[in-house]
Order: sequence, then structure tokens, then C-alpha cells
Amino acid sequence: MSINQYPSPIPEKIISDIVRNGQNIFYLYDFGGIHYYGVRGFAGDNNEWLVIFGAGGAMETAFPPRDIDDYLDRRGFVLLGIIEEVLKWTQEATN
Repeated sequence: MSINQYPSPIPEKIISDIVRNGQNIFYLYDFGGIHYYGVRGFAGDNNEWLVIFGAGGAMETAFPPRDIDDYLDRRGFVLLGIIEEVLKWTQEATN
């Protein structure tokens, strides 16, 4: 299924399911010195999606790349870990 087959705006449930699943993968993306964060995971439609947030936490975009590994590699996304691990590290760092 391509992004054009989804209604606009993208259903909130897809995004919510992806970012709330602690087993999904969390990435850092540096674009000209501006940090963005990406979450990779499967939605209920069995497509693997990428949800990208700005440093302030606002969602920038969400879509199912045709080849997600190629998309992430070619743009230089850096793997940080699964969401649960990253949250644990941030909590430990603040204690």
C-alpha cells in the first residue's frame, strides 16, 4: 500500500500505535545541525512505517517507505535503540 492510498490526514491510530509500542525502534536524524527523531514500526495495516518528530516533539511526517532500510541508511539515520531502552536510559540519566 502506498502513502497515496491513505486518507489525508493519516489516521491518528496508525501514528499512536507506532509511537506507543515500546518495542519499536528509535532513531536520530541530523539534518544540517537540526535534530529529528524517527520511530520505525508496523501499523495495523502490516506496513512498516516511519514517524518523524522534530526536537520539540511535534510530529513532522509519517509514511511507509517503500524500502525502509534503504531510506534510513541513505539519509544517515542513527539507531538509538528500542523505545523502552531509550526511555530507561533517559530516566537513569535524570536520577
